[in-house]
Amino acid sequence: MTSLSRVLAAIRHDPGFPLARGELTLDRKFAREFLAWQKKTTKVNSLSDTDLILACCLALKLDLACIQPQTLAGERSGLLGKLADIPRLADEGLFIFWVVNGSFQRAMARRGALKLLKDMAASPEEVCQELQQLSNQVIAALVQGVSAGAHGIIIADDIAYQQNTYMSPDFVKQKLLPIWQTQVTSARNLGVPVFFHSDGNLNGILSTLVEAGFDGLQGIEPAAGMDLPAIKAHFGKALCLMGNIDPALLSDQGCQMDAKSRYTRLQQAVLDLIASTDGDGGLIFGTCSGLHAGMSPELVQYMYDLAVEPGTTVPVTSA
Repeated sequence: MTSLSRVLAAIRHDPGFPLARGELTLDRKFAREFLAWQKKTTKVNSLSDTDLILACCLALKLDLACIQPQTLAGERSGLLGKLADIPRLADEGLFIFWVVNGSFQRAMARRGALKLLKDMAASPEEVCQELQQLSNQVIAALVQGVSAGAHGIIIADDIAYQQNTYMSPDFVKQKLLPIWQTQVTSARNLGVPVFFHSDGNLNGILSTLVEAGFDGLQGIEPAAGMDLPAIKAHFGKALCLMGNIDPALLSDQGCQMDAKSRYTRLQQAVLDLIASTDGDGGLIFGTCSGLHAGMSPELVQYMYDLAVEPGTTVPVTSA
């Protein structure tokens, strides 16, 4: 089975297929540290972003790459891509998600996060008009990506923090839902699936995301109360879930556990996540936030070894 077919099977919720794997972002520093640890190349520092993406995906046996244009990266760190990267990475057999900043994300970049939230409270209709106008940019951007060969779209709108969304569920349903529906329809008309991404606690608006027509949800941050098994039980037939592994499990920094305990804790989290699918698809394995500097290459490698072969044992060197 190819990487492309594994991802499509997950999105379609086809049962009995091998687990698809992928990350929203790959931090440049982590990628170089990981490849140096892997000893995959002696020219790590001279690799372009595109080469780093490809080398990491191959080394970790990822099925997909998420490409976001430099001009739209906003506050998200990671390797940046461009339209010209899409056909090259697709030619390597990877499923390509083109990551597009949503209307709220663009308004936040334009006004600043704090000012946007204040303006939403003081002049909601004015802000909503701006969000509608910015939606035209979102649609134009997703058309560009699909025209270049992307297989899917992720609309990134960071509308939440660890306790809740920045606005009420009613505001989301009344004001953001129509915007999302238009964007989803545009992607569907181009023949590609479309996912939604946001950090934070989205539990109060999950039904709205389903109503918007999104094929999947990327993120599902456990530290923000996003319980993937519970979400899958309620919305798993409608949404393909991508992410959920806590990035804190992949860092040695500030961890008081011994090495074997760290591996065992990560092992349990991975096996629990895999078990939540019950073999019925609808899951793309990965972290909730991507791979970032400070993560242990050894732990990241072990996590993905487990995703490929759940029977992989804790490395002897960790004991």
